[in-house]
Amino acid sequence: MSSSEFSSDKDKHPAPWASVVVPIHSCRNTIGTSLDGLCRQKVPWWCEVIFICDTIKDDTLELIHKHPLANKWEIMEINKPGRGLAEGYNLGWRAARSNYVFIMHSDCYPVDDDAMLRQVQWLEKENALAVMPLIDIPQNDWFEMNFWDRVTSSQFRHAKPAHGFAGKFDLIRRDALEKIGGFDEKRFFSAAEDADMVGQVNKIGKLAASDVVVIHAHLHPPASRFVSVLRKQAQYGEGAGALIRKNISSFDFIRRAFFILAVNGLKLALFIGLFIPPISLYSLLLLLLLAAYYGRWAMLTRDWRAPLIPFAVSLMFSVNALSMVRGFIQGRQTFGYHKRTK
Repeated sequence: MSSSEFSSDKDKHPAPWASVVVPIHSCRNTIGTSLDGLCRQKVPWWCEVIFICDTIKDDTLELIHKHPLANKWEIMEINKPGRGLAEGYNLGWRAARSNYVFIMHSDCYPVDDDAMLRQVQWLEKENALAVMPLIDIPQNDWFEMNFWDRVTSSQFRHAKPAHGFAGKFDLIRRDALEKIGGFDEKRFFSAAEDADMVGQVNKIGKLAASDVVVIHAHLHPPASRFVSVLRKQAQYGEGAGALIRKNISSFDFIRRAFFILAVNGLKLALFIGLFIPPISLYSLLLLLLLAAYYGRWAMLTRDWRAPLIPFAVSLMFSVNALSMVRGFIQGRQTFGYHKRTK
């Protein structure tokens, strides 16, 4: 669509058909593929993309401005560095002018060119408030990952696409967000805000699951270090603790998250067991076995560090468990890579 065609389309339809909220940071290596996925979408009329800009230190914005999508749809930028995902999502949907609000990360893209249309069709057919897609993890980049990325991605090796409301290509009605009050930015910074939204949607309506596949093409930086892995575990653990604290009395939450709660509870129990002399050895052995299972595919890597994986993953589990306790006690998830600006 040329600029003149876009103007003509906008004259016929003053409001966008859909609004796409995309949080971005320094993501030049993935944003192009994400924009390509949006640009090829077959939609009834023009849409808007709302970029939530967070600490951009490369030419990501220049790439966005030069992409063909900038001439096809309307682009909006909201500059709020260090605000986290929950607050970023809220800034995005509140600026949206369509009732169909897509939330999409900068390292994700839909497989099919009718993905947006089908998400909306599922929303209306199921009379739902929100729709989650099938999330697929690319398997062909396994050998391009660095060692620690293989360790953390080992659990997804040979995994099949699975449904998830995780900000990858979710669709939610704007009026539903208004009724809910948006994402809980007071309790969540950049972890578990999406899992919390699932519960909020289920309280007032239905969350549907579509057959739309979205690729989560996570970037694997070659210089990634183990300390970054531990920081991520702390972030996720704290989010899980805050989520449990908020929903501990909800039967629906316990039912939906039973498996994850059980796994996190096991990690915490084994960590505590390390400090109880009668069972410390058994706890250590069980923790190492669980860690070995978690990193089993990475252990096949020809790297001198491979034998250390059970110990490294055990440390990851321990950091996650401690952070989960911290998040539960304080009732908030605040740990993240970027500090919240004042």
